[in-house]
Amino acid sequence: MKVVLHDRTNGLGQEVREGAERKLDRLARHFGKVVDAELEFSEERKQSDLTTFVCRIIVHLDGRRTPVLTARERGQDPQTALDLALAKIDRQVVAFKEKITHRRQATSPVRVPPAAEPEARKRSEEPERLRLKLRPMSEEEAVSELQADGQPVVVYLNEDSGEIQILVRRADGSLAVIEPVVP
Repeated sequence: MKVVLHDRTNGLGQEVREGAERKLDRLARHFGKVVDAELEFSEERKQSDLTTFVCRIIVHLDGRRTPVLTARERGQDPQTALDLALAKIDRQVVAFKEKITHRRQATSPVRVPPAAEPEARKRSEEPERLRLKLRPMSEEEAVSELQADGQPVVVYLNEDSGEIQILVRRADGSLAVIEPVVP
């Protein structure tokens, strides 16, 4: 990774320069598409004669449509400003990497239904219980619903008699109505 350092202060120590280059190399370890980084140090003088150091980092990433990441921070000394700006740019690089990584997944877990449970699992001895809301309908409506849904069974409330009836599709394709009788 190429690092360009601009010093617009009265003199930046060699220790700060080497530390900046060493810490910027960490960005390449996080995300291999970091091409180069520009690092600029400057001073701001306030009316109260306080001097603050400003560190600005610009990171260029490899790729056709990649953004340019920037961070600008102030500190009492150059090292503090550098550390704050590096923390900020580090978060941006990691966030961009995660965005790219998630975009390249084959399918989103949100859109894919869960895999069917394997039949090899032992089934429980108790039967599964289903609750149905019975709608009153005629036999003709039940037949049309059975054929439209493709289900083998339709349970309905006969609108004429008010009794529960079960419409079943047999193996040969014919239909049968089961009328339960309570003794």
